[in-house]
Amino acid sequence: MAKVRPTAVIIGALVDNVATMFIMMLMMTALSSTGISEDEIISRMKGRSGLLLSLIIGLGCTGLGGHVSGRMAQRSEVLHGALVAGIGMVLALAWRDSDLPNWYDIIGFAGVLPAGMLGGHLAAQRRQSGGAATGKD
Repeated sequence: MAKVRPTAVIIGALVDNVATMFIMMLMMTALSSTGISEDEIISRMKGRSGLLLSLIIGLGCTGLGGHVSGRMAQRSEVLHGALVAGIGMVLALAWRDSDLPNWYDIIGFAGVLPAGMLGGHLAAQRRQSGGAATGKD
């Protein structure tokens, strides 16, 4: 476990969760500014398109958290991304909404680990390339 930097994992998990909540709140604020009632917003967010959008946002933010964790650790980046995803899984289980369809839970749980690991992988690639885009195709 000497390869793991706990601070990097914690900060990556915070980035994941804060970014997810911020984007979701921003989206709900934008919808409410159009005059849609709160009940209608909740209904739309629990519909198929709202749930798919939530998955995209959540998995994208998990990838971001994994990337931040990997960049901070500067070693074992994919492992750090996986640990961020693991924390996300635990939190998702703790805050799970039982009214959501099974497909949403299945896709969410199946995608969270690869999303975090992808973020870590991208951090590793960036470190190996010297930290900046090389301009080579």
